[in-house]
Amino acid sequence: MHHCLLIPEILQVICAHLRGISRIQDWRRNLQAVALVCRNFHNATLDFLWYRIGGLLPLLRTLPSDVWSGPLTRHEAALARAITASDLERFRARARLVQSYYDSEYINVPIAIYQALSFHFHDQPIFPNLLFLESSRSEILPYLPMFLVPSICQVQLSISSDSIQNSPLPILGNRCPSLVHFELSTPDCYPNIGQQMKSILSQWGQLETLVIRYLPEESLQIVAALPHLCDFTLSHVDDDYGNTFSPTPGTDVFPALQRLTITASSPTLCVNLLKAATNCPLEDFTLFLFGLDPPVWRDLFATLAGLCGKGALTAIYIDDLVSQYDEQNPGTADELRLLFPLTGLTYLVLETCCGFDVDDAFMYEVAAAWPRIGTLSIGTTGTFQRFEPQRLTLHGLVPLAELCPNLQSLGVHVNVAHICSNHLYTRLGSNSKSRVRYLNVSRSPIPRKSVPWAAAYLSAIFPELREVEYNDDYGDSEQPAYPDRWSDIENHLAAYHYMSGHRKNDLHCFDCGLHV
Repeated sequence: MHHCLLIPEILQVICAHLRGISRIQDWRRNLQAVALVCRNFHNATLDFLWYRIGGLLPLLRTLPSDVWSGPLTRHEAALARAITASDLERFRARARLVQSYYDSEYINVPIAIYQALSFHFHDQPIFPNLLFLESSRSEILPYLPMFLVPSICQVQLSISSDSIQNSPLPILGNRCPSLVHFELSTPDCYPNIGQQMKSILSQWGQLETLVIRYLPEESLQIVAALPHLCDFTLSHVDDDYGNTFSPTPGTDVFPALQRLTITASSPTLCVNLLKAATNCPLEDFTLFLFGLDPPVWRDLFATLAGLCGKGALTAIYIDDLVSQYDEQNPGTADELRLLFPLTGLTYLVLETCCGFDVDDAFMYEVAAAWPRIGTLSIGTTGTFQRFEPQRLTLHGLVPLAELCPNLQSLGVHVNVAHICSNHLYTRLGSNSKSRVRYLNVSRSPIPRKSVPWAAAYLSAIFPELREVEYNDDYGDSEQPAYPDRWSDIENHLAAYHYMSGHRKNDLHCFDCGLHV
């Protein structure tokens, strides 16, 4: 063996390169093969092989074979005798290497095994150097203290209604003082869980990420004052939640918050939080609501634009989780104009069932207001568009191609029924530099005769366009041909991509069919 391979740092580089392979089966297989070369390679690979494990099964296999009464498999493990301290020598040695642990859904270790281990690890952790802990098996929560160590920086827990009383939350604050990332999934709004969270949040001054299903309203004051919290996700919010929110006097509200995600039945909480967070450096805002209407948009959009760091906010995603409305007016251009002060937007998706009614002139305003936009989708899930004609045409997309060089994904409802003349013109022609590759046309109707002209027009303004999607989630029984016609346009675009001999004039002329 070359003497360079005796240098530990070089062996670490080799193992790190093998660990970089994306598929876990491949890199584990390669590292296991390398470990068999010699003792030096064996020792170097241990840190990588044991860095992250799913379940206790890998460690249980280090115990003597006579401990088990039968085969040790993913679904079967039975003790033949009591586990002794000497049996755990290799177990402890390998456990010290583990820094990331999660409960694998494919491995079911019996509770009796946890009970046996708790006898030996009642006053010391199983993994003394653990950094990341993820537990989704509620039945093992009583034994979770064996996994808690001061070095842990990330915890993800799932607590069922049957295990509320055995929740390990009360001891998390003391056992994990360095926690920076915490996620808690609960089945519903349990006041007991909420009170436990209230008691420990104040102990996590370094917390940077909080993902939680339910949080008492009074605990929001504590969360809002956390100095390092940059990512906050809150779901299952009732109608009246947040109506009485008032920050602690003399404290900055969310001084470091960059990403906010809320699922609620009312936007009241969002509006109140954002109005209080006057110095919030928010960059990414996501909201899932059960029902949106124009007054909601106006209040929410005005709050986002006026009180949320105009230069910082770059991404907005708003999704209406209600499947459809029987009677509801679409949003208007005036409501969308409220977001124009957010000139740094690069991502804007507004998925509302009642959609937005805009025209060609407004799309020029959009392109001028958001020149950095990379993803733009305005009401592509709307149901009103099945019955109301849309004023936006393909001509209105030209400003986006001219003024938004970073735009790659576009979602709009367009009216292409009038594109049936003998000649169509666009000032871009083959000189278009647009990077749009994906177009969602919502439920846009399209006559058969408009297919070739629409394809030619789209090819001219969006030369890199490859994918056109028609939203047919509920089945379009009234016009089943629409999805096929938009699919034909996608096929035409692929043909245009390989065609040669395009006219290079700044003024591009399209005749009928595929003749360009």
